[in-house]
Amino acid sequence: MRGKPRNGRRKSPSFTGQGGGIKFLRGLLENAPPHCVTWPLFRDANGYGKIGYCGKQHWAHRLMCTRANGEPPSPHHEAAHSCGNGDQGCVNPRHLSWQTKTRNQLDRRQHGTKNNPYWGKDGKLSREEVIQIRALKGATTQAKIAQMFSITDATVRDIFRRRTWVDIP
Repeated sequence: MRGKPRNGRRKSPSFTGQGGGIKFLRGLLENAPPHCVTWPLFRDANGYGKIGYCGKQHWAHRLMCTRANGEPPSPHHEAAHSCGNGDQGCVNPRHLSWQTKTRNQLDRRQHGTKNNPYWGKDGKLSREEVIQIRALKGATTQAKIAQMFSITDATVRDIFRRRTWVDIP
Protein backbone atom coordinates (compact mmCIF):
# COMPACT_ATOMS: atom_id res chain seq x y z
CA MET A 1 0.00 0.00 0.00
CA ARG A 2 1.35 3.40 -1.02
CA GLY A 3 0.63 6.76 0.54
CA LYS A 4 1.04 8.18 4.00
CA PRO A 5 3.02 6.01 6.47
CA ARG A 6 1.02 4.51 9.32
CA ASN A 7 2.72 6.62 11.97
CA GLY A 8 1.51 9.78 10.18
CA ARG A 9 5.04 11.16 9.66
CA ARG A 10 6.28 12.05 6.24
CA LYS A 11 9.33 10.33 4.85
CA SER A 12 12.36 12.25 3.67
CA PRO A 13 12.37 12.58 -0.14
CA SER A 14 14.14 9.59 -1.68
CA PHE A 15 14.93 11.32 -4.99
CA THR A 16 13.56 8.39 -6.94
CA GLY A 17 12.14 10.64 -9.66
CA GLN A 18 13.54 10.74 -13.18
CA GLY A 19 13.12 14.45 -13.93
CA GLY A 20 16.07 16.65 -14.77
CA GLY A 21 15.81 18.62 -11.52
CA ILE A 22 15.87 15.51 -9.36
CA LYS A 23 18.79 14.09 -11.34
CA PHE A 24 20.64 17.38 -10.85
CA LEU A 25 20.04 17.37 -7.07
CA ARG A 26 20.93 13.67 -6.77
CA GLY A 27 24.24 14.23 -8.59
CA LEU A 28 24.99 17.28 -6.48
CA LEU A 29 24.27 15.36 -3.29
CA GLU A 30 26.81 12.73 -4.30
CA ASN A 31 29.54 15.14 -5.41
CA ALA A 32 29.12 18.68 -4.04
CA PRO A 33 31.92 21.18 -4.70
CA PRO A 34 32.98 23.70 -2.05
CA HIS A 35 31.60 26.69 -4.01
CA CYS A 36 27.97 27.70 -4.55
CA VAL A 37 25.97 25.76 -7.10
CA THR A 38 23.16 27.72 -8.75
CA TRP A 39 19.84 26.01 -9.42
CA PRO A 40 19.72 25.68 -13.24
CA LEU A 41 15.95 25.45 -13.68
CA PHE A 42 13.03 27.73 -12.69
CA ARG A 43 13.75 30.42 -10.10
CA ASP A 44 11.17 32.77 -8.63
CA ALA A 45 11.38 36.57 -8.66
CA ASN A 46 13.47 36.46 -5.48
CA GLY A 47 16.03 34.07 -7.02
CA TYR A 48 15.06 30.88 -5.16
CA GLY A 49 14.81 27.65 -7.15
CA LYS A 50 11.50 25.79 -7.47
CA ILE A 51 10.97 22.16 -8.43
CA GLY A 52 7.98 19.93 -8.98
CA TYR A 53 8.34 16.66 -7.08
CA CYS A 54 5.75 14.02 -6.23
CA GLY A 55 2.99 16.20 -7.64
CA LYS A 56 3.83 19.25 -5.49
CA GLN A 57 5.94 22.38 -5.82
CA HIS A 58 8.98 22.58 -3.52
CA TRP A 59 11.78 25.04 -2.90
CA ALA A 60 14.85 23.37 -4.42
CA HIS A 61 17.12 24.38 -1.52
CA ARG A 62 14.65 23.09 1.06
CA LEU A 63 14.27 19.77 -0.75
CA MET A 64 18.06 19.47 -0.91
CA CYS A 65 18.41 20.36 2.79
CA THR A 66 15.86 17.68 3.67
CA ARG A 67 17.72 15.10 1.64
CA ALA A 68 21.15 16.11 2.99
CA ASN A 69 20.23 16.71 6.64
CA GLY A 70 16.95 14.84 7.19
CA GLU A 71 13.59 16.29 8.07
CA PRO A 72 13.56 19.69 9.85
CA PRO A 73 13.66 19.42 13.66
CA SER A 74 10.38 21.33 13.83
CA PRO A 75 7.91 22.93 11.41
CA HIS A 76 9.42 26.29 12.36
CA HIS A 77 12.90 25.50 11.05
CA GLU A 78 14.09 26.97 7.76
CA ALA A 79 16.68 25.76 5.26
CA ALA A 80 19.45 28.30 5.86
CA HIS A 81 22.39 29.07 3.57
CA SER A 82 25.79 29.43 5.25
CA CYS A 83 27.04 31.07 2.05
CA GLY A 84 24.42 33.83 2.10
CA ASN A 85 23.55 33.14 -1.56
CA GLY A 86 20.09 31.63 -1.25
CA ASP A 87 18.63 34.51 -3.24
CA GLN A 88 21.03 33.58 -6.04
CA GLY A 89 19.67 30.05 -6.21
CA CYS A 90 22.41 28.18 -4.31
CA VAL A 91 21.43 24.53 -3.69
CA ASN A 92 24.81 23.18 -2.54
CA PRO A 93 24.10 20.71 0.29
CA ARG A 94 27.37 21.77 1.98
CA HIS A 95 25.87 25.24 2.45
CA LEU A 96 22.48 24.16 3.81
CA SER A 97 21.37 23.44 7.36
CA TRP A 98 18.19 23.68 9.44
CA GLN A 99 18.00 26.90 11.45
CA THR A 100 15.28 28.69 13.36
CA LYS A 101 13.79 31.75 11.68
CA THR A 102 15.55 33.99 14.21
CA ARG A 103 18.95 32.40 13.58
CA ASN A 104 18.41 32.56 9.82
CA GLN A 105 17.51 36.28 10.00
CA LEU A 106 20.62 36.99 12.09
CA ASP A 107 22.73 35.15 9.50
CA ARG A 108 21.10 37.17 6.70
CA ARG A 109 22.00 40.39 8.49
CA GLN A 110 25.61 39.15 8.88
CA HIS A 111 25.79 38.22 5.16
CA GLY A 112 24.25 41.55 4.15
CA THR A 113 21.27 39.83 2.50
CA LYS A 114 18.59 40.97 4.93
CA ASN A 115 15.56 42.51 3.23
CA ASN A 116 15.41 46.24 2.91
CA PRO A 117 12.90 47.95 5.15
CA TYR A 118 9.29 47.83 3.96
CA TRP A 119 9.33 51.46 2.88
CA GLY A 120 12.47 51.27 0.74
CA LYS A 121 16.21 51.50 0.82
CA ASP A 122 16.40 54.35 3.33
CA GLY A 123 13.38 53.35 5.38
CA LYS A 124 10.98 55.56 3.42
CA LEU A 125 10.11 56.37 -0.16
CA SER A 126 10.12 59.97 -1.24
CA ARG A 127 7.08 61.67 -2.70
CA GLU A 128 8.84 61.82 -6.09
CA GLU A 129 9.56 58.08 -6.01
CA VAL A 130 5.91 57.28 -5.30
CA ILE A 131 4.88 59.46 -8.26
CA GLN A 132 7.40 57.61 -10.46
CA ILE A 133 6.08 54.23 -9.25
CA ARG A 134 2.49 55.18 -10.06
CA ALA A 135 3.58 56.45 -13.50
CA LEU A 136 5.11 53.02 -14.23
CA LYS A 137 1.84 51.18 -13.62
CA GLY A 138 1.05 49.06 -16.67
CA ALA A 139 4.40 49.87 -18.33
CA THR A 140 6.32 47.08 -16.58
CA THR A 141 5.77 44.39 -13.96
CA GLN A 142 5.39 45.06 -10.25
CA ALA A 143 8.44 42.84 -9.63
CA LYS A 144 10.62 45.01 -11.89
CA ILE A 145 9.32 48.21 -10.30
CA ALA A 146 10.02 46.77 -6.84
CA GLN A 147 13.56 45.89 -7.90
CA MET A 148 14.13 49.37 -9.34
CA PHE A 149 13.19 51.03 -6.05
CA SER A 150 14.57 48.32 -3.67
CA ILE A 151 11.14 47.63 -2.22
CA THR A 152 8.84 44.60 -2.12
CA ASP A 153 6.21 43.68 -4.69
CA ALA A 154 3.63 44.12 -1.92
CA THR A 155 4.74 47.72 -1.39
CA VAL A 156 4.30 48.45 -5.09
CA ARG A 157 0.86 46.83 -5.02
CA ASP A 158 -0.14 48.87 -1.96
CA ILE A 159 0.96 52.07 -3.71
CA PHE A 160 -1.01 51.14 -6.85
CA ARG A 161 -4.13 50.33 -4.81
CA ARG A 162 -3.69 53.49 -2.74
CA ARG A 163 -3.45 51.62 0.54
CA THR A 164 -0.37 53.73 1.20
CA TRP A 165 0.55 57.22 0.03
CA VAL A 166 -3.14 58.01 -0.54
CA ASP A 167 -2.52 61.76 -0.67
CA ILE A 168 -0.29 61.54 -3.76
CA PRO A 169 -1.95 61.59 -7.21
